[in-house]
Amino acid sequence: MATTNTRRRVKVYSFSDKNWEDIGTGRVSLTYMERCQSMCIVVRSEVDDSILLESKVLLDQSYRKQEDTLIVWKEDELCDLALSFQEKAGCDELWDEICEVQKHPHDMAVDGELSLLEKGDESISIELPQCELSRLDDILELVNTASTTPFSREVVALMMEKENYIPQLIELFHMCEDLENTLGLHSLYNIFRGLLQMNRIALLNIMFQDEVIDDVIGCLEYDPSKPNPVRHREYIANISKHHEVIPFNNPALVSKIHQTYKVQYVQEVVLPVPSLFEENMMSALNSLLLFNKADIVRMIQEDKLFLRRLFSQLRDDSTAESKFKQLAFLLREICTFSLALELKDRTVFFLALCEYGFLSAVECMLNFEQEAVAAAAVDVVGSVVEFNSSIIRDHILLQADSHEDEGQILNIIISLLVDGQYPELDVQLVGLVKILIDPETIMTETTGGAVRNPVVQNQAMEKSIFLNHFYKHSMHSLMAPLMAQTAGDTVSKDTLHSSALLSNILDILSLCVERHTYHIRKYVIDKNILARVLVLMTSNHKHLALAALRFCRKIVGLKDDFYNRYIIRHNLFAPVVQAFLANGQVYNLLNSAILEMFDFLRMAKIKLLVSYVVETFTPSLEQIEYVDTFQKLKLYSEQMEEPQNNKPVEVDGGILYMDFNANSRYRRDPRQLDEDEEAWFDDEEEEAVGQGGGGGDPVIPLSSVPAGSSLSTFLQLPSLPKDTSSTTSTTVSVTSSSISPPSSPPTHAHHYTSTRSTTATSYSPRPNTSAGGVLSWKPSTILRSNALQSLVDYDEDSDDDMPPEEGSSPIKRLKLGNT
Repeated sequence: MATTNTRRRVKVYSFSDKNWEDIGTGRVSLTYMERCQSMCIVVRSEVDDSILLESKVLLDQSYRKQEDTLIVWKEDELCDLALSFQEKAGCDELWDEICEVQKHPHDMAVDGELSLLEKGDESISIELPQCELSRLDDILELVNTASTTPFSREVVALMMEKENYIPQLIELFHMCEDLENTLGLHSLYNIFRGLLQMNRIALLNIMFQDEVIDDVIGCLEYDPSKPNPVRHREYIANISKHHEVIPFNNPALVSKIHQTYKVQYVQEVVLPVPSLFEENMMSALNSLLLFNKADIVRMIQEDKLFLRRLFSQLRDDSTAESKFKQLAFLLREICTFSLALELKDRTVFFLALCEYGFLSAVECMLNFEQEAVAAAAVDVVGSVVEFNSSIIRDHILLQADSHEDEGQILNIIISLLVDGQYPELDVQLVGLVKILIDPETIMTETTGGAVRNPVVQNQAMEKSIFLNHFYKHSMHSLMAPLMAQTAGDTVSKDTLHSSALLSNILDILSLCVERHTYHIRKYVIDKNILARVLVLMTSNHKHLALAALRFCRKIVGLKDDFYNRYIIRHNLFAPVVQAFLANGQVYNLLNSAILEMFDFLRMAKIKLLVSYVVETFTPSLEQIEYVDTFQKLKLYSEQMEEPQNNKPVEVDGGILYMDFNANSRYRRDPRQLDEDEEAWFDDEEEEAVGQGGGGGDPVIPLSSVPAGSSLSTFLQLPSLPKDTSSTTSTTVSVTSSSISPPSSPPTHAHHYTSTRSTTATSYSPRPNTSAGGVLSWKPSTILRSNALQSLVDYDEDSDDDMPPEEGSSPIKRLKLGNT
């Protein structure tokens, strides 16, 4: 292989004393260094071209690629090194070169090291003993001595490879076994175990050749610590049988599968469990297995006939149950081996499988009525979604028009969870659903540089597209158990299994509330989901009550006024307060969680909910004195009601304004009234007049409003009509004895009059000047048409069974009003 001199801009970091230290910035290359007689990672400073890093590429070194732009490895026991690339392309190129050096050592590093031996360096005084029975002890001593330093291990390994030493040791093994030479067999066991722990890929490639591997396993049968040899060869030859569910057409593939099985058997069964200090001594064996699995997957990907037969039989209803089960296990094994591929190659592999009906076969596996097959299908789906969930989502969107809801893969997964057929799989099923509906994993661009499914790559798959599909086609299936068991005031089926299922559903719902914003907000409000969830507070299973409270706390934590008004309108804190009072003064998790939520209302300054809690639940909570949570809540509510220090000032023309300090920085809350609007209410000398404006509603003096009561509550303003085609206002005439409003409204009077459609009503009244200086009161309106317009796109028919004020969306009501 030709020497590469490609240089890329990187930062070099060194990890020591629990801190990453920036060594400098330069350009990296993988270069053959004469001084080291090996391929080295060299970084030269971009300032003065000095060498910042020179690290020899060891054949057994474990390099790790992280976050697309980082390559990290352990230089020695005390120091870790990292290269942070400016561009992903440079990182990928260097990573491929390092892998190439480790996979084909003879082309680069090995030749360089052999040349070092041929030069006869005086510092090297290692000589291999003659391979004879009488020299077994000397050979064992050489192997043990060579294991002390990395360089001596490399030298001994290269010398054994050059002199064809491993086959000679195998001949000694046959001789000792024929002579029943127990001491010699024990020495050979220690020799081969030491060779494995040398951690050299070159030696492993020789020992695990098809002609030699069985004899190597035979040497490892004679463990001196055991009284009798373990018959590993007998087990591999007679007990463990290789069964081809579908025959392979490539003999090299079959040979690679056999070799991989035997190497994995040596690693997991033959060799003792490595100690904490020996874990790093088996990295070469792990790398060999990784390379073998990657080669197997690539060869399977090239065998089109095999793939066509595999997936056609999985989709065929006439396939026998025993055969179908074996096919499912085979597919799971292939997907497990695919984890050895690089991210880009893995994406290409699964997209290639999709061309043969891979996901349709997985759906058949999920529908198969055997837990083992369903578990295999869940593992297969997990191997896909954990690195590129867009493959599954693309398939789901493709099914939208051609399949019924029940036949879609996401709904099949949800049905397995909801039906509770296999409780052991619940955790995995919940994880799959959360990954698939999490917007953080919904990718609109290609993943790992691979081309996405060509059928959907031009559909601009955005977050809203999939979420609209989920809420229209899948959400009802997920919510079915919750809706069925919370129809009354208590949980209808409060069993252990049911509580576990509802807890899992609430876990998914909490993710939706956190990540889906307006999609889940419309669903929660339209379907009154929070009221249903809080019924679970009556459950005898405390973990379910805590899950319901956690869902409520997630909604409160968003500090969303839509949710807050929804909570107030339906008095949804009542079940929480009831559970808190029923718990008494018992100091448990439920008690602490409820107190934390009420503390959060005050600390987050959620004024709507604070006023609601104080006005509604003070009689029930004022006796709670072992904590000061509710006293502080009440005090904060009273502080909110105190008038501001700045008084309104009247100037010529009757226009009012607030006199703020010129040096103070003041930013008006957009939800507050304008200064001129506030001026109409700040005068405390309001008095009643008989009737306002010729026969309106009776006038109520402002001085008669009790302290701490909201004006809307005292006036008992009627609720808005369901049909909002015409805006109805309740008129209360108020005159001022000290301030006369101008005969004509000021230029900003358009702020007071609202002719917009009522989408969400705020009960803080605003004045509107009318003839004779009389103020008419109208509930203020907030229009969110841009945000709400997209909410009705996905669920036009979801409101049929809901009352108009709850089920119909504001945009629909607006459309009805306009017609």
